[in-house]
Amino acid sequence: MKRAAMILVAAGLLAACTPGPPHPVSPHPAGPRPLPSTLYGVTADDVSGLGQLVAAARQLPERPVTRIYFDAAEPPAHYAKAVKALRPVSYLMGELLDSSDAAHVSVAAYRARVRAYLDSFGPDIDLWEIGNEVNGDWTGPYPAAAAKLAAAYEQVAAAGRPAAVTLYENTGCGDGPAELSPLAFSRQYVPPSVRDGLSYVFLSYYEGQCAGIRPSPATWTARFAALHRLYPQARLGFGEIGLSQPVTPATRAAAADLMRYYYGLPIRLPYYAGGYFWWYYAEDCLPAGRAPLWTALQTAFAAQRASQP
Repeated sequence: MKRAAMILVAAGLLAACTPGPPHPVSPHPAGPRPLPSTLYGVTADDVSGLGQLVAAARQLPERPVTRIYFDAAEPPAHYAKAVKALRPVSYLMGELLDSSDAAHVSVAAYRARVRAYLDSFGPDIDLWEIGNEVNGDWTGPYPAAAAKLAAAYEQVAAAGRPAAVTLYENTGCGDGPAELSPLAFSRQYVPPSVRDGLSYVFLSYYEGQCAGIRPSPATWTARFAALHRLYPQARLGFGEIGLSQPVTPATRAAAADLMRYYYGLPIRLPYYAGGYFWWYYAEDCLPAGRAPLWTALQTAFAAQRASQP
């Protein structure tokens, strides 16, 4: 996630509601699990409230894909309990290196990090995010970003695991011509072998960091169609949305509106997978039934379900 200030948004309150009945919890054997065609994504940037994460996953109206942010300062052991506890109630996506950490991690260190996480959780993570907002100009020199991406893909592919990359959508709001667009970065820095081998390609988009621009469903459809021409084997979606800070009473109404709009986007492309992965899920939506955006997330999941053809 790019760390940047967000413009102020309208104030408002969102009423809480009682969570619905939990969806069935079924044990899964160790090993790869096929992901559903539609991804109902949330991001756990903090796993300290593990009990709340598990309880919420049980109570959401759809089985979520929980994207776990693996902090660059933590070893795999820090996340062992979380992976074990969340796997029976959620699909799991592992974010190996957030863009905010990327400039401080060398290619060699990242290669070792990927190996350590694969060795620890390879059979238990359903999707590996090998690069996050990789075209953002705060992540370090592009050749280094490309080398990290290639090194991670090589290891994940060799282990027979599906890989995803998240690109930073900066149309109309980037830091100038030196910051490449998702398409330009993909053409120049993502090798064809990686482009053809990725299982998912996501866009990260923060309206508050893009002058408040809210592209229409038709605009998003066109952007994903253009991206798919470069990644013909991949399913596409959003890898990250949200606010730049946890929700407050002043931003609650705008955050709920943001959730509803993006999770409910009617993008009619056969390779579109949804995702969205609200960044501050742990802070904004937990504990289930009482947190400021719990009701909004349920509404957003319902909107996503209704948007399916």
